[in-house]
Amino acid sequence: MGVRVAGWMFRYHRWFGVFSCLVVIMWAASGVMHPIMSRINPTPVNMQPPQVVPMLHMARSPADVLRQAGIEKVHSFRVMAWNDASYYQVSLPGQNQRRYFEVNSGAELPGGDAKYAEYLARHFMAEQQSELRNVTLIDHFNDDYLDINRLLPVYRVDFDREDGLRAYVETNPPRVSALIDDRKALLGSLFRVMHNWDFMSGQDTLRRVLVSAFLLAAMLSALSGILMYGFMWKRGTLHLRHAPLRRWHRSVGILVSLSALLFVVSAEWHLLGSERRGVLPVMQGLIPVDQLALPEFVRHGMWGKINVMQVEGGALYQLQAMLPNPPRSVEGGEHDHRAATHDIKPAVTYVNADGVVIHEGVKKHAVWLAGQVCGMGSDKVEDIKLISGFAGEYGFLNKRLPVWRVAYETDDHLACYVETSTNSLATMVRDADRAEGWSFSNLHKYHWLDFAGKDVRDFVMGLFCLGNLLIAVLGLWMFTKRYVKTSR
Repeated sequence: MGVRVAGWMFRYHRWFGVFSCLVVIMWAASGVMHPIMSRINPTPVNMQPPQVVPMLHMARSPADVLRQAGIEKVHSFRVMAWNDASYYQVSLPGQNQRRYFEVNSGAELPGGDAKYAEYLARHFMAEQQSELRNVTLIDHFNDDYLDINRLLPVYRVDFDREDGLRAYVETNPPRVSALIDDRKALLGSLFRVMHNWDFMSGQDTLRRVLVSAFLLAAMLSALSGILMYGFMWKRGTLHLRHAPLRRWHRSVGILVSLSALLFVVSAEWHLLGSERRGVLPVMQGLIPVDQLALPEFVRHGMWGKINVMQVEGGALYQLQAMLPNPPRSVEGGEHDHRAATHDIKPAVTYVNADGVVIHEGVKKHAVWLAGQVCGMGSDKVEDIKLISGFAGEYGFLNKRLPVWRVAYETDDHLACYVETSTNSLATMVRDADRAEGWSFSNLHKYHWLDFAGKDVRDFVMGLFCLGNLLIAVLGLWMFTKRYVKTSR
């Protein structure tokens, strides 16, 4: 009976392995690539936008300037300064390009949004020398600017450099969404083909079915290998006289078998629970220009950021004090999802058009915004907290910082993360999302080792990926030799 069981396990272990080995080789090899890519990807030199206080002592009323330009309503309004001038920046309905009006004269800056995008790109990249190739407005995701970047619309700013570096930047709020050079684009494309099967883009259902089938085969191969090893160990049949390839396959396999199971189980869970990324809801209410004024409190303050937001049907000034410069980031784009970045806690003040300060205005704004985009009432709010770094259930993939976490008293413990500076939803998290996120973060990407540092975590994860790559190659080699021998 024992011999028949051993034969059954050996036979099916072999066929499960053969069915999945080529795919496992692709996944394991790309897993080894992942930490290497995160270290060689381009990163911003400056993480925060330039902070320049707008000079508003002689500024004309925004309402007068905009009416003179034939503008009656705006989606958003911002006062900002760059290149030794201060401007009113406005977003208009149906237009992705923002318009800029000098605050003193009211004159419009032609092509201002593209010029500001170039200015921001040079700042984030610390690139003041290279010639400009092109500035392009991007209003949809494509093969170079992937949906993992989340933010739209953005500008692609290309400079005349040998590495082909291009920056994708938003102009409100001013931030860098992605930095991509030719090497990152090539390696990223290779990684996505090997790991995510991007060659089947547009056939998501078929891709999920095939990936699930290969994951199941890999899981059964690992399980049968563990059972077979245990059976042979119990019967004392693990002999040194076995062929060296077989001994190596067996020894390395038992060392990495648990990691293989964790990889495939967390991958399948992530695959079943994942959805196509896209742009999340933004509350784009219309603000009549008559509500735009410059209260003395705003006009004579030293503010690093001045926005006008529509909250509960009215316009409120959102004022932010100057921020200290954070340390340089080492994040590596979509292939680096580390637990945290710099810790920024901006001091934000809300005032109405009459200059009256709104007590705890930012919290009231966050609760109202979360209710609008998540469909929940304020009576259900359990807790509200400022999130200024990526950690836990709010990871790097969500892109936006700082955000407010508004937690609700629901059976699934709903939490809505909202960005009050743009009236945007950053993400929604429920218990099911937390469980899947914990699995993928800790079982697939080894963030449980963050306490030891990124280098240790990536080394351990890469070592297990390399081990799984080795046993797949050895298994395929042994099967090929056996098949050739049997054929002869």
